[in-house]
Amino acid sequence: MVRILTYIQIIWKNKLHILKGVWNNIFKKQYIERISAERLEICAYCPDIDLDGTKCMMPGTQPCCGKCGCSLALKTRDLSSGCGDIENPRWNPVKTEK
Repeated sequence: MVRILTYIQIIWKNKLHILKGVWNNIFKKQYIERISAERLEICAYCPDIDLDGTKCMMPGTQPCCGKCGCSLALKTRDLSSGCGDIENPRWNPVKTEK
């Protein structure tokens, strides 16, 4: 029960990032898809990628980040999000379209 409450708190804290990732996943823009593809390529070689979904915050959303539990399909499409590995980030937030 404590774990579920913790997940709910994390999701609520990051709701705008999640919604932006969902929005960009539905309404695709070429430059966002390009950045997402670059990020996903980096994530594919990360030792923390979770392909099975055991570390995903939401079941069935794999592949996800093993560090933060975010779905990579959404996280990589939110340009204001950075890599889930805070100590050793592999990619950073994008501030502008350029």
